[in-house]
Amino acid sequence: MSADLPISVLLLARDETADVTALLPALRFAREVVVVWDPRGERATRDAAERLGARVFEREFECFGAQRRYALAHCTQPWVLWIDADERLRAGDTDRLAAALGDSAPDGWFLGRETSFLGRRIRYCGWQRERVLRLFRRERWEFDDAPVHEELRRVGAPGGMEAPGASGAIGDLPVTLDHHSYATWKACVDKMCRYAEAGAEKAFRAGRRAGLLDVALRPPLRFLRQYVLQLGFLDGAHGWLLCALASSQVFLKYASLWARSRGPGARA
Repeated sequence: MSADLPISVLLLARDETADVTALLPALRFAREVVVVWDPRGERATRDAAERLGARVFEREFECFGAQRRYALAHCTQPWVLWIDADERLRAGDTDRLAAALGDSAPDGWFLGRETSFLGRRIRYCGWQRERVLRLFRRERWEFDDAPVHEELRRVGAPGGMEAPGASGAIGDLPVTLDHHSYATWKACVDKMCRYAEAGAEKAFRAGRRAGLLDVALRPPLRFLRQYVLQLGFLDGAHGWLLCALASSQVFLKYASLWARSRGPGARA
């Protein structure tokens, strides 16, 4: 499909040269691809994005929310597709995207997402039937300023979004993103540490505090929820490792929040 869909693809990049090289040719259906590159990363990533036709902007990474807000400000098309370098659309999904852009379309669309962990697709652990708001009208939505797990919110609204099926709000599109974010154990551990610290910062900014009971009880409760209640045991050894990693991230997050709660500015 030629670049005839009124879509700006929004992509953040730093050290994802291989992923960017594989992803961008599959995005030629969009009129533009906007890449915001963190200059602390590999120059080869930026070079690959430019070579493959993306509009590349340079901005040192501050947090996910701020970085995506900056990227969105440089998008020019009526619709925006928010995608990460380690995500892929499936064959045939571009036709479904094209059919979702009419004047009578809702303001945004939920897409499905299926995630792999160490080379295996995870079917349980709470990751099943995941729906993410990734295709939206550019002038109707903005990103919050969260350090991690950033979200879209209505322009001018304090936050939140209507449920699927609400009149003119958000639709449910039969398009699936394949997510390959946890390819190696080192990548898993690195991401766990980054997200734990960012999650603690986000919670602290929101006025939340943690006690020792949070540090002691929340990690095993997270493991039990994902491994037992959300059927993670059906994913075999990969499920056990994933749930253990998730509970470790919870421990690091609340340990960091506990330390912040007792440090300078704890009452801020």
